Amino acid sequence: MKKSAIFTLILAISMVFTACSSKSQESAKVEGKAAGPTQLIVAAEQEPVGLDPNKVPAASSKRIYSLIYDSLTTMDGDFTVKPGLADKWGFSPDGKVLTMNLHPGVKFHNGREMTSDDVKYTYERILNPSTGALSKSSFSSIASIETPDKNTVVFKFKTPDTAFLANASSVFASIVPKEVTDLNKEAVGTGPFMLEKMENGQYVLLKKNPNYFNSAQPKVDSIKFQLMKDESERLAALRSGSVDISMVSNESAKLLESAKSVKVINYLSGEYGYFGMNVKKKPFDDPRVRQAISYAMDRNEIANTVYKAQGVPSGPISPALKAYALPVSEFPAYTKNIDKAKQLLKEAGYENGFETAIDTEAMYQDLVDLSQVIQQQLQQIGIKVTINKMEEAAYIAKWKSKDMVTMVGRNSSGTNPDRALRFFFATDGSANVWNYSNKEYDALVQKALETTDDKQRKEIYNQAQKMVVQDAPNVFLASPKIFYAVSNRVQGFNPTAAGEQYAIIQASVSGK
Repeated sequence: MKKSAIFTLILAISMVFTACSSKSQESAKVEGKAAGPTQLIVAAEQEPVGLDPNKVPAASSKRIYSLIYDSLTTMDGDFTVKPGLADKWGFSPDGKVLTMNLHPGVKFHNGREMTSDDVKYTYERILNPSTGALSKSSFSSIASIETPDKNTVVFKFKTPDTAFLANASSVFASIVPKEVTDLNKEAVGTGPFMLEKMENGQYVLLKKNPNYFNSAQPKVDSIKFQLMKDESERLAALRSGSVDISMVSNESAKLLESAKSVKVINYLSGEYGYFGMNVKKKPFDDPRVRQAISYAMDRNEIANTVYKAQGVPSGPISPALKAYALPVSEFPAYTKNIDKAKQLLKEAGYENGFETAIDTEAMYQDLVDLSQVIQQQLQQIGIKVTINKMEEAAYIAKWKSKDMVTMVGRNSSGTNPDRALRFFFATDGSANVWNYSNKEYDALVQKALETTDDKQRKEIYNQAQKMVVQDAPNVFLASPKIFYAVSNRVQGFNPTAAGEQYAIIQASVSGK
């Protein structure tokens, strides 16, 4: 962050010191009164671009619909599968049949009971190519779905699927009602919150679901996602008490360390920054060009500059998924080697380099900063880069088109290695927008999916990680820490890489 920007943030914070003091005195006057409805106010950098959980991948949308809908399973902070809409399940001895018992009496927000027919409808919707569901490839092993009664669903698989329970926890696999045809216009889930109101350019208001099947959740009566695109505005709102929770940059987190009314929480993200290339477009159709770019990258510099020493170099599985992420020392191309990079470009016929453009999201400063560092590092091997900063909706549309040249963004490793490796890089992977195809890689990730022995499965995933790093459809860079600033009025908000929604539904507020 430039010095002028930091000065602006400091000025914004200092201007509200006096306001905070008077506001705390006002709050003291109302203590002792009967508690009214509780509202959690969350600052949002972007407004949602759609609310269909099976189709819309945007982070700004995901944080909203993840509270409106439920999935069959959930995840805890250690990436352990827990019951969701399914409260128990069991596999057949051959691993090819999964019987799930649904929590009885769960209702959609429109009052209708959720049944096994809705589960069947949802998964068939996901698997239907015309839907364009993001999680389609995650469930490609499903052969058929049976519903022997309203609270039982039976999945029959073509081959054993060791990742199904973890993938079923994805918000992209949220259960939707069969009668609602346009979920972007009508958000009807079973989740802990219901959509109350959306004011474009202002806020999204969610209210507590009074009939939620888990009576212990949620712990607040409503959540307001207040649109605040400028970080100095978010910081001032935190200090004044008009916002309870906000994601903040590393620099802002440091500025807030001395604040008595706010605490800062951080964790290592399950996401990583990447430089992605369309392998069907020249010069990126040549693996030597992609490998040269990988050798030109200084990932430690990226971790130290873009993520302000609060990031770590990452492979295709974020180090947050400790059980499966290979140490980056296992990847030869992770050692910066300019001579090697230039030699590879020469062999590919680009001794004098070339020009290209990066598409990235304008709203996320870390992605803009990452693009600029990549631009600087690639100059060392003769590659001249221009940066195209895009609004989120346009960026997502171009990402989904599979017709970009290069993009800088973030991938989420999700909650399991199948999501990190097959979903993004198998030939039929739903998020393989790079047109990458390697039959040997496909066979590896499929074999891992079918392997029930944990040790053997991990070894297969190790091989797959090394292969995709070598082929480099993406140049994997670094995983950042995520910082939240949280008002002291908030209790129980403990976010992890498993997902913000799990922390939100446990959060409560006092004094409001």
